[in-house]
Amino acid sequence: MDSQTIILIGIGIYVAVMLTVGIFAAGKSGSMSEFAAGGRNMSLTVCSISIVATWFGAGPMMGSAAAAYAGRTLEVLRDPVVSGVSLLIAGFFFARTYRRSKRFTHIEFFEERIGKLAGVISAFINLLAGSIWLGGVLFAFGVVFETLTGQPAALGILGGTLVIVVYTMFGGLKAVAATDVLQMVLIMIGVFVLFFAVVDDVGGWNAAVQQMPEHAFRFVPEGRSFNDWFAYLQVWFSSGLIAVAVVSVVQRAMAARDEQVAQNAFYIAGFGYLLFGMVPVTLGYIATVTMPGVEDANAIIPLLAVEHLHPVVVAVFVGAVISAIMSTSDSILLGCGTVISVNLLPRVMKNPSDQLQLRVARWSVPVMALVALFTAFNVSTVISAIATSISFSFASTMAPFVLCMWWMKLNSTGGYSGIAAGFVTFVTLKLMYPDFPASFVGFWVSLIVAVVVSLLTQKTDPPRPLTNAEGEPMDLSSRLGTLPLFRAQERFRG
Repeated sequence: MDSQTIILIGIGIYVAVMLTVGIFAAGKSGSMSEFAAGGRNMSLTVCSISIVATWFGAGPMMGSAAAAYAGRTLEVLRDPVVSGVSLLIAGFFFARTYRRSKRFTHIEFFEERIGKLAGVISAFINLLAGSIWLGGVLFAFGVVFETLTGQPAALGILGGTLVIVVYTMFGGLKAVAATDVLQMVLIMIGVFVLFFAVVDDVGGWNAAVQQMPEHAFRFVPEGRSFNDWFAYLQVWFSSGLIAVAVVSVVQRAMAARDEQVAQNAFYIAGFGYLLFGMVPVTLGYIATVTMPGVEDANAIIPLLAVEHLHPVVVAVFVGAVISAIMSTSDSILLGCGTVISVNLLPRVMKNPSDQLQLRVARWSVPVMALVALFTAFNVSTVISAIATSISFSFASTMAPFVLCMWWMKLNSTGGYSGIAAGFVTFVTLKLMYPDFPASFVGFWVSLIVAVVVSLLTQKTDPPRPLTNAEGEPMDLSSRLGTLPLFRAQERFRG
């Protein structure tokens, strides 16, 4: 039996196991609370692992390793370094508020504080970003499948998508979280087995370090020009805040057993992601010496596996790579389904029943999968797809959203003005100066406009309070987290 056949059998077994675990764990997801928030009783262990599994997808496993191999320093900085920090920021500033609100998505805060149209705008931007992100992840699945089995990438993409859709559609967050735990175990085993095998084959860690390129782990601007520093700052700001408003991640905070669990889960996930995410990056740097001249850098991790591992062990490693991809894919689909049901359905049907919302959420999963498949067949690199998805939301909606949560003087007029100003700035700069970091400028323009307009219109447009799912004003005390080295002071009340 040749190696490709062994790997193909291993993939088949893995997919069958994931499908079984997902459906078995689903149990009864007979309400939106069960489907979208897992009944709001997720433990610290499951919540932490689920966050890491969701965040640790095709980005660090495939994209960041490819970026390291190709010498694209800013992309390595973006993920895993800044993306890991973004989980810590989400835990410190937002996790408690999310859980305290008893809502399903962060978009509901837009609706309450700015207006229903703002919620619709944010929902569509999130769906667009989610479809692009998922398309990049599925593209990575195809690269792995074709590289290791010799079969067409399209076959792997379509088959993998079908499995993910089935258990996500029927199991909701419970099925997603259950598969996340198993997938994360396989990811860790697979990545560390490959890492130690590669390091041993090149003569040990000291020899590996000496062979790495000079730019390895040097996370500073590659040049010293104004544009270089601007692009560097954009990575920190855009990716540093991204976890704050990604539905698939926010849902974990909503599903946590209590506020403390939500906060600590993000801390654990953030530090874990920062450490673990550097392993594929290191492999990418080592491969620049051991495997120079690879035509498709996106395939560097599976190619390393084929080069350094026995075919049977490669089959196990393939399970790890697929785990990383599937753990992100199912969460994105679940988040998109929740957004369509919770944030868009009430705009076309007044007061929809819980059962109707549940049906819409379920059937939105395969619909969004079809949209993402179109993207998957039209994307060249994983990291570029994810970076594009970040830019859409960061430029126009991120600043108003942060103000929604932390500045009580924000009003509807200011919020809409900020969204419009950020979007116009982003589009204008993209058209006139394609290489300029447009989303970074758009964010600051959006923030300044939202603040100035809100202050000028306080009397004509009184600010709306921050409310929970029952429409009651939220308790705004002790919303910041605490870290081991210090205790945060009470937030600025505006």
